[in-house]
Amino acid sequence: MKNLKQNILKALEACDGLPIPEVSLHAAVQILARPHQPTQSDVQAAMRTLENEQFIAGVSDSIIGTSWTLTPKGVHKTRQF
Repeated sequence: MKNLKQNILKALEACDGLPIPEVSLHAAVQILARPHQPTQSDVQAAMRTLENEQFIAGVSDSIIGTSWTLTPKGVHKTRQF
């Protein structure tokens, strides 16, 4: 799961502070994880862990669904990669 969490953080870092819809984040993580193919539930579990650890934050609305971005703690972590 460590690599999966790093891939989520890297995908969000590439967005340069802009929120990314959850569907797009899942797609980006799938690309970064190649040749491995994590399941949607694997990605979702890693995202929830990162959210609980306060590395990422999600905001829900009725138009896009949930959008995700790095928190300041997440930005700090991605600079360590």
